[in-house]
Amino acid sequence: MQHAFYKDNRIVPLGIMLVTFFIFVYHFELDRQGPLGEIPASAVPATFVVESSRQKDPVPYVEYLDTDSKEVNHVAPSAVPSIVPSSPPSPGSSSSPRPQTGLTTDDVVLMFKTGATVLWKRVPIHLATTLSPKRINPDNVLLYSDYPETIGSWEIIDVLQNTTEKVRNSETFQPYLQQEDYESRQNYAESSNVPGDAAGPPGGWKLDKYKFLPIVRHAGLSKPDAKWYIFMEDDSYIFLPNLLPHLEKFDHAEPWYLGSLAWIHGDYFAHGGSGFALSRGAWEKSFGKDPLIVERFEEFTEVHGCGDHILGHVLKEYGVQFGETTGDSRFRYGFNPESHWSTWYEQANWCKPVYSWHHTHSKDVARFYNLEQDWNFEKGPLRFRDIYKALVAPYLHSRVEWWDNWSSKYEIKSSVAKDIQPPSTVKSTDVWRNAWQSVDACEAACTAWSECVQWSFYEDRCKMDSMLLLGNGIPETDSRRQTSLPWVSGWLPRRVENWECQE
Repeated sequence: MQHAFYKDNRIVPLGIMLVTFFIFVYHFELDRQGPLGEIPASAVPATFVVESSRQKDPVPYVEYLDTDSKEVNHVAPSAVPSIVPSSPPSPGSSSSPRPQTGLTTDDVVLMFKTGATVLWKRVPIHLATTLSPKRINPDNVLLYSDYPETIGSWEIIDVLQNTTEKVRNSETFQPYLQQEDYESRQNYAESSNVPGDAAGPPGGWKLDKYKFLPIVRHAGLSKPDAKWYIFMEDDSYIFLPNLLPHLEKFDHAEPWYLGSLAWIHGDYFAHGGSGFALSRGAWEKSFGKDPLIVERFEEFTEVHGCGDHILGHVLKEYGVQFGETTGDSRFRYGFNPESHWSTWYEQANWCKPVYSWHHTHSKDVARFYNLEQDWNFEKGPLRFRDIYKALVAPYLHSRVEWWDNWSSKYEIKSSVAKDIQPPSTVKSTDVWRNAWQSVDACEAACTAWSECVQWSFYEDRCKMDSMLLLGNGIPETDSRRQTSLPWVSGWLPRRVENWECQE
């Protein structure tokens, strides 16, 4: 017994030391981690009321001081949605692939916009690809919609939750107010017509215009340390490893607003579907200076139809001009308002980097992601030619029926053929003017024109082009197959292989 006692006595001190060590480590980790989703007090105006994203009770009215008029305005905290991260922080997660640049995904915030009527169709593929932690830290992603949802660890923010009563009384805003009823009656879902499967209240797309201003305001408040705020929609794809080196060419402290050029009502702005990037300097010059910027432009929002235009107009009012209007060569190409199969490929864009595609299907998103993951960005960015070789060239044929490749530069019809003057590089005028006679004649005319890379023929109409576009086919089940003659398209891909880069 004495021997056993001494043996146990030697073990006790060691056990006490191990317990003490684990308690120390546990408290150290607790002290080191702050509350999830907490925002520095300096980043939120003192008058802002921050509510839970699940808050259903009426939001109390508060007083805001109008610094211009020096009067007190009684305004609801309207479009100031809850400052809640879209997913819980994941310490230690890294963003990959990371381009060789000083700007990384840790320096940006991805603002992802969707809608309740399409969320379950479009968002899941992005959770596995676009928003993969291998690609971008979940802490740097904010998901916005017009109805709160939870998918795994992702919290989707209802960005219209705190909209003012004035907006709520608008006719175009009514679908938002009807969504609770659809949800409670189990009427949401997809197009399979299973009980409980419906797209949501009709007119849900009208809500889109109300989202842009509160999204940008919320992102800037919840992520004040970001250098850039990158916006994308659920039917788009942003090539982050391509875009980050591009953004590094601009000083994020200056007011930069970059994207694909669009124009409505005299306003130049970044097309929303193409995606855009807003610098912290631009946010500070506009949203940072005016906490009530969303409310001030409620009437403008009500009478206009496009949220991206509304945002561009508001930014211009605060002195933030759209980048494309400066004439800077850095803005040529990159953000694309169309999909990869409906975009023209030409020598002018052949070697330009691709920043985004719009109108993407889930299959496209998966393919872009796989291509991006396999790409060696140390050797250079993904360019238009790389997208062409990977996702367009495999579908090209010398000739295919029931396909329209959208050739459009020249059109030769029987009624005007004799008066058409061919381009100077056409070898035979007769071959050119006879292009309308048959499929073979159309193909011969394209071959006779040294710059031609594609053609299409229908009835007595031959179209040719010096730019290449995949276009789309007409399936066997399409009714047009029973009511019209075949539309035939063809390409000369060998000529594309000889294209050279143009600066």
